[in-house]
Amino acid sequence: MAAALELDRMAIDDVGFTPERIALEIHRQLGDIAPPIPVEGIALDLDIIEIQRRPAVGYEGSLLTDPERSGGVIQVNKNSFFKRQRYSIAHELGHFLCAWHQPTSCGRFACTKRDMIVTGGDGAHARQETEANSFAIDLLAPIRFFSRYQRRLPDLDHVRDLSNLLDLSKTATTRRYVMLRPEPLAAVFCRDGIFQYVHRNPSFPWLPFKEGDRLPPAPSTGHVEGVTEMVEIDSETWLDGRRGAGLSAQVLEQQAGTRSFCCISRWPDSRSPVRFAQTCSLRTESLIRGPRFPDLSERIPCSSEQGILL
Repeated sequence: MAAALELDRMAIDDVGFTPERIALEIHRQLGDIAPPIPVEGIALDLDIIEIQRRPAVGYEGSLLTDPERSGGVIQVNKNSFFKRQRYSIAHELGHFLCAWHQPTSCGRFACTKRDMIVTGGDGAHARQETEANSFAIDLLAPIRFFSRYQRRLPDLDHVRDLSNLLDLSKTATTRRYVMLRPEPLAAVFCRDGIFQYVHRNPSFPWLPFKEGDRLPPAPSTGHVEGVTEMVEIDSETWLDGRRGAGLSAQVLEQQAGTRSFCCISRWPDSRSPVRFAQTCSLRTESLIRGPRFPDLSERIPCSSEQGILL
């Protein structure tokens, strides 16, 4: 039986009104803990009375609590796979610890798949979901676990390794990976070649696709689960006629009809990412990198968990 964590709730409440600082204080108290992060133990140690797993329709996680946050009950969708349940628990714990969050669904927090991927937007609901997601990823995927990969070219095998290490879905791991990379990088999520949403870091350019659009040609595994080699793709097609981007891509087929792409900006010939990938037999799940543009980052919500990295 795991030892009690003995977290100091009062110290956590005192750190300030940002989800990032709350997660940082929890990790300060945990110390150099090995992954995966024990999210259920953390929740129960911080006055969550019970974590219930029930079949759910229309939501992935919910939180019932009082205005004083003296205690709470978290429910997660029993039908979702385990890694998604872990993220849902962390997300609802974020609502619980962010005391300024207010229930928006009949006196409770009831969060859908779309809520679990929100990273911005107008209105109180969007802001709260953004903050709960920020807390969840900071709690479950501390930056220190990504640092060893930062000195290498983007590679979705890194995402796969990190997903297993952190017991976190590839989708959530991919989003974290993209935002921590210094290069222009984006993740594009699709199913059967149909665009669902994009998650990109600030230096990656705007993409001209909306939910439901068919994507331009990209590498394929032939509908076999796995990862393609890195190849160059047509930047004019992907960037709506803009030239000079020099994009490269890799695709991850996670299951039938689901892909992930990896596109990288043009490098000097001697350091071509495609040539480097071929030489080193690099494989990635899905990333696209483009030239440095102004911060135009945005995301289009989607209910699917699989995706593409651009």
